[in-house]
Amino acid sequence: MILRTHAALFAVAMALAPAAALATDTDPATLEHDVRALASDAMEGRGAGTPGYQMAVDYVSGRFADIGLQPGGDAAAEGREWVQHFSLVRYDQARDPRMALVGAEGGRGQKLDYQQDFIGGGLASAGEGRVEAEMVFVGYGLDLPQIGYDDLEGIDLTGKIVLWVPSDLEGVDPLLASHLGQTGGDRFAARGAVGSIMLWTPALSERIGWDQVRGYPGRTRGTTWLGPDGTPYDAAAGMQFQLVASPDLSRRLLEGQAMDLDALAAAMASGTTDLPAFDTGKRARVDYAVEIEPRLDTANVVGMLPGTDPALADQYVVMTAHLDHVGVRPGNGPAEDQLYNGAMDNAVGVAMLLETARLMVAAPPRRPVLFVALGAEELGLLGSSYHAANPGLADGEVAVNVNVDMPILTWPFNDIVAFGADRSNIYGAVASAVAGHGLKLVPDPNPDEGFFFRSDQYSYVQRGVPAVYLDVGFGNGGDAAQTAFLESDYHQPSDEVEGIAWDQLTRFADVAHTVARNVADMDTRPVWNAGDVFGTLFGGPVAAAD
Repeated sequence: MILRTHAALFAVAMALAPAAALATDTDPATLEHDVRALASDAMEGRGAGTPGYQMAVDYVSGRFADIGLQPGGDAAAEGREWVQHFSLVRYDQARDPRMALVGAEGGRGQKLDYQQDFIGGGLASAGEGRVEAEMVFVGYGLDLPQIGYDDLEGIDLTGKIVLWVPSDLEGVDPLLASHLGQTGGDRFAARGAVGSIMLWTPALSERIGWDQVRGYPGRTRGTTWLGPDGTPYDAAAGMQFQLVASPDLSRRLLEGQAMDLDALAAAMASGTTDLPAFDTGKRARVDYAVEIEPRLDTANVVGMLPGTDPALADQYVVMTAHLDHVGVRPGNGPAEDQLYNGAMDNAVGVAMLLETARLMVAAPPRRPVLFVALGAEELGLLGSSYHAANPGLADGEVAVNVNVDMPILTWPFNDIVAFGADRSNIYGAVASAVAGHGLKLVPDPNPDEGFFFRSDQYSYVQRGVPAVYLDVGFGNGGDAAQTAFLESDYHQPSDEVEGIAWDQLTRFADVAHTVARNVADMDTRPVWNAGDVFGTLFGGPVAAAD
């Protein structure tokens, strides 16, 4: 039954596919045809792992082939496939974690109560086990001397349990502050720590009560992908657990130390960036057990176009747009519509990906380009996370990413936002493309929303790759138009093709194509700007300081 269903869906997909054509200008009819096909009811909302998503995969694979790309997915007996398969799993705590404070001689120690004294648990890759180790306090746990934080200098975290406190990082790049607030475990794991315990400070208690958060699982429950070796992916792999201590336990852990909780609170309130790091002389024992449940198998679709300049053949441009949407759910729309077509989110982006590929095949750029229709974005950027970690390139590396995700194309826009472009030397190429289409390049009009972290380009940024995410700005009534879509149609059954202004889709596709081409034709390698914290943080190529 499943095979016959997939065969029928594939037949429909191919029937919807437009005939291949060579051209040097954006073709509005091809764009519209692709959007209508991808957002059709037949594709059932393209939910990851569903027959409808498989239909979308087949459609894009067929279009890549017709356009003239080369397969860039999984290795096969002869060459490569169009798809890059990956599996997703759910992880959760198999049982409540246990924790005790133990003396130098070990023993049973002082038992602590889960949810009363601490929350958290084992990490996705941890399995089941027990850790007994010394605890070391590391202040904010940051190693960014360029912004005044150097908490980890000279501190050996190997085999230790890290005690740390979060910081508001006032006066620091807000994108960096948001990232650092979510990734303490990654930094500690990289330095050999076996676990971490975030201390609950008085400043946190002023914002939110412990009783409000102690039932929250945090990073100890979620969905992730399996690596090629079958291990669940976790950015903090190597550490076994992450915990958060209650206000009372936080006070106990720092009692009698070089800085107790009251002194710590006073230092933080003063705005200091310099907190002492010290061995506490205390040990903790933590027992954890993580269960893994298979969730679904899905795929990215990858097409490759060789470049024309042999000197740049190892510098791949990756252009991305996520193919999945949220599928079929209990309906909120008129007549109890349960099918979420995802026209703006993100059929328009994939259509632009296809159109850029078609135009570049007709006139290839200097660098090779991977065109990747990504899966499982709606589940947490998982398809891009998998591809960024496993690009499958034997003869080069990912040098830059250009991402298109849900530009809201309902009105005559007059400006473009290029998230991330100003952090690297691709800015000139992006700005030139935007200006060439008579548009203004404007900064993020809504930085508090953190859109830089909320689309697939961030998976590549975290691998050290300069990236840009293209969107429309707030000009010419864009603020009201975008607010209206987000309030009424975002992740709703009403996100259908009737809401798209087709002439605006063509205009945006022109910009996306020119940006990708300009970046692919740059004389110099894409690198982070000198001093940019994301280049330093993720170890990517950085321009030399003047």
